[in-house]
Amino acid sequence: MTLLVNLISAYALVMACVIALWFLSMRIRNVSIIDMFWGAGFGLISILLLLINRPGTLYPLLIAAMPLIWSLRYTAFIFQRNWGKGEDARYTKLRSWAETDAAFNKLALKKVFLLQGHIMVVVALPVIVALSLSGPPALPVLMWIGAAIWLTGVLVEAIADRQLKAFRADPEKRGQILDTGLWRYSRHPNYFGDAVMWWGVFIAASANPLALPTVVGPILMTHFLINVTGVATLDKKMAREKPGYADYMVRTSGFVPWPPKAKAAPR
Repeated sequence: MTLLVNLISAYALVMACVIALWFLSMRIRNVSIIDMFWGAGFGLISILLLLINRPGTLYPLLIAAMPLIWSLRYTAFIFQRNWGKGEDARYTKLRSWAETDAAFNKLALKKVFLLQGHIMVVVALPVIVALSLSGPPALPVLMWIGAAIWLTGVLVEAIADRQLKAFRADPEKRGQILDTGLWRYSRHPNYFGDAVMWWGVFIAASANPLALPTVVGPILMTHFLINVTGVATLDKKMAREKPGYADYMVRTSGFVPWPPKAKAAPR
C-alpha cells in the first residue's frame, strides 16, 4: 500500500506540474520552460516522499537526498543558462512543423510535457520504491558504493558543465571545438556524468533487493541520453554546423571518457 501511495503521489505531482507548465508555455509562447523543470521535478518528488513517509533510518534518507542535492545544482545551472534566452531551437523547429498554434500546443503537450513527465516518474522509481520499504537494507555496503558512484557522476557533470560554460563565454573560442578538459576524453562528459549519477542512485537503492526491478529507471535515462535527446541528436547537429566536429568525433569517445585517438599524420 505504501508503494502505491508513493507512486500515485509522485505521478500526480509531476503531471500537475507539467500540465501547469504547458498552460504557461502557451501564454508566453516558450516551451523551453520544461527544461528548467526537469531537474527540479526530481527534487520535488524527493521532498514530497520525505514528507509523506517521514523516514527515520539512513537508507531512505540517503536515497531521497541524492537526487534532491543533484537537482539543486542542475536546476540552478539550467535556469542561469536558459533564462531570458528565448525558446530553444528544438522547440522552435517543432513549432514550425505545426500548421496552427492549436495544433502545436497539442503536439507539445503530448511529445514534450507529458512525455517528460512520464519519463521522470520512471527514472525516479528507485527513489519511489526505496522510500516505500521498511527496515534496514540487506546489503548496506551497496548504499555506500552507490553513493560514491552518484558523487562521481555529479562531479563529472558539474565540471563538464563549468568547462563548457567557460568555453562559450570566451570570445576567442567562438567557432572552435571544445576538446580540452573532460571534453578531450568524451564528446559528452556532462551526459555521461548524468547517467552515472542515476546509476549510483539505483545501486544505492538496490541495497534492498526489492528495489532491483527499478533498474528500468537508469536504463531508460541512459537510453535517452545516448540515443534520443542527447549524444545522437547533438552529434548530428554539431557535425552539420561546426567545421572540424567530424574530426573531433573520429578521435574522441562519444560517451564514456577514454583517451583520444592520435591524430592521423598528414600525407
